[in-house]
Amino acid sequence: MKMKFRLSQTIPAMLASAMLATAVPAFAADSAKPGINMDIGIQVDGRVLVPLRDISDELGAKLNWEESTKSITLTKDGTTVQLKIGDPTVQMNGKSQTLDVPPQIKDNQTFVPVRFVAEAFGAEVKWDAEAQSTHIDTKEKDMYISARPYFELDGVPLVYDGEMKNGLPDGKGFAAKGTSIYGEIWYEGQWKDGKPVREEAPPGTEGHKIYINGSYLKSDYAPIVRNNSVYVQLWAVLGKVNASAQDVDGVIRINHPNRILLLRANSNLLTYYGDKMDSHAVRLDFPPILENNVIYVPLAFLKDYMDMKIVWGEQQRVDLTVGDLSKNNTWGQQGIISAGIKKLRLDSDAETIWKKYTNLWVDSLPRSNNGAKNGGFERFEQLTIVSYNGPTVVLSNGSKNVQFNFDSIEAIHRSFFIADPLAEFDWPESVKAVIRQQKVRIGMTQDQVLMSWGKPDDVNTTTSSFGTFEQWVYRGSSIGTGNYLYFTNGVLSSSQTLN
Repeated sequence: MKMKFRLSQTIPAMLASAMLATAVPAFAADSAKPGINMDIGIQVDGRVLVPLRDISDELGAKLNWEESTKSITLTKDGTTVQLKIGDPTVQMNGKSQTLDVPPQIKDNQTFVPVRFVAEAFGAEVKWDAEAQSTHIDTKEKDMYISARPYFELDGVPLVYDGEMKNGLPDGKGFAAKGTSIYGEIWYEGQWKDGKPVREEAPPGTEGHKIYINGSYLKSDYAPIVRNNSVYVQLWAVLGKVNASAQDVDGVIRINHPNRILLLRANSNLLTYYGDKMDSHAVRLDFPPILENNVIYVPLAFLKDYMDMKIVWGEQQRVDLTVGDLSKNNTWGQQGIISAGIKKLRLDSDAETIWKKYTNLWVDSLPRSNNGAKNGGFERFEQLTIVSYNGPTVVLSNGSKNVQFNFDSIEAIHRSFFIADPLAEFDWPESVKAVIRQQKVRIGMTQDQVLMSWGKPDDVNTTTSSFGTFEQWVYRGSSIGTGNYLYFTNGVLSSSQTLN
């Protein structure tokens, strides 16, 4: 028969071995006395052991430790208890007793049998098998000590929480390093006869084989090598380490216990926030990539930003080790994160444009840092991208460099052509020069004027035996102002400006 240990109330790691405020006890007790939950016990050979310092402090017993003999002396109210590490024989007021489990040192911490020590100083002790909890009833307080199985595998001290069979981990569960269940997760998954059931790469698997905490990373998409770096499928890794993540309009948000990460496929831009929502913007040497609608990340990203340790083995085996990365999607200040997602999307989309097009042709640029209209460039002038950072770009016509800042991708699209719009027209260069200056002159055709000034606000047409006459109206900024162009048979014949 398998049994499932009840998970204790979630407690921050820094409080794992401290006393907690009264919670729902495992036993009925005198409500007039304070109740304290202590998630500090371990089970060794079927007995509950607790840290010596914690239990002596709670019982109010004076503690003396003799390093040379590894001996312990506890005294309180005329009672003296003497114990020795590794020795099941103890002395209580000079009388010998034999313990089922002796005091012992686990993970550099001294543990003693909780029942013997508590009863020695007059407390009543009861064990709740279902809750895996020990109730210590003293005159001053009620203590409820949770305890979990302790064992060592591969020389690693571990405590376990999960399904059991015949006193051994068997079924689904996880083990944490050390003597606290709130320590670094060593393994989470299936167990059999007290050992983790680690998945292995199927026979004949080619290429790099990725293992996380000793278990093979199964994925429909094998690791790939790009730019001399090994890439793995992002979502498969996140699922393996219980890291919460979501896709927000093309930006991947990953909730690490110590930071919130924002990244995007095919962009080397990364934004992350610390636990105090302090913002950091970095550029990755190897960006996430999207291939066949699958997002891959390099192992360097997992090491640098997901706190994974990497060991390269034989036959292209790669072992990643990492603790518990579970963290829900609600932590952090959502307004700050939403703004960060919006900025990262703008930055990465803008840089995609700058990378794709070496040259661009001016349409209508925003006000530049030098204050000149269009930065002093002519319309349809060919410009070269000198440098960029997100939506900020430095453009050059060969004789001068000008920096522009864009507030949206739409603004970038409105500002440029990706080819010379005048190249397809067999017009004299003198006419094209006038158009680039956004001017008009007598003798220009209607198509040439449209290219220079754009579509008019109004058109008035008259046809007679002498031809077709048109008036084009370009309104000014105030009533009664503007430019009036007059065409005869499609050719500009005169103009008028009203101020």
